[in-house]
Amino acid sequence: MKGAGFSLWIVPEGEVHRRLAALIAELARGIGGPVFDPHVTLLAAVPGPAASVIARAEEVMRVSNPFLLRLVGPEVDDAYFRSLYLRVEPSPELLAFQAAARDAFGRREEPPFFPHLSLLYGAPPPPAVIEEVRLAVPDGFEARSVDLYSTEGEVASWHRVRGFRLG
Repeated sequence: MKGAGFSLWIVPEGEVHRRLAALIAELARGIGGPVFDPHVTLLAAVPGPAASVIARAEEVMRVSNPFLLRLVGPEVDDAYFRSLYLRVEPSPELLAFQAAARDAFGRREEPPFFPHLSLLYGAPPPPAVIEEVRLAVPDGFEARSVDLYSTEGEVASWHRVRGFRLG
């Protein structure tokens, strides 16, 4: 599967990031699929150019404050980019942040926001793996930063363009 444009990702930091990154890599090696950085997608497939995307993202980040994200799951889906994921509880802060980003990029006609943190891309894993994952995932993290990623093409070619701090 291929991505398009740029994506704004809420990224965990510190120990939560290390744990989730290690789990994503382990699942990719054991089951198959690409390795990617842990994230909650705020907006996807944002068209460029990069300078324009960065300027709009800076506006949103300046007026947003850190907030808590609660993770629930794991859950499975047939969607390639959500084959195994943790649902993110849609707190008022998260919904307001996503709405502000959507408005800044003129994305008012978006499909409903489905906040989640993917752990595996590809085919859903066997039930035994899901139970193992359930014991390994954190309950949540504080959203303090957002990364802008180029998500054009294959997952292996995705890369971080810039990071932003909230507030």
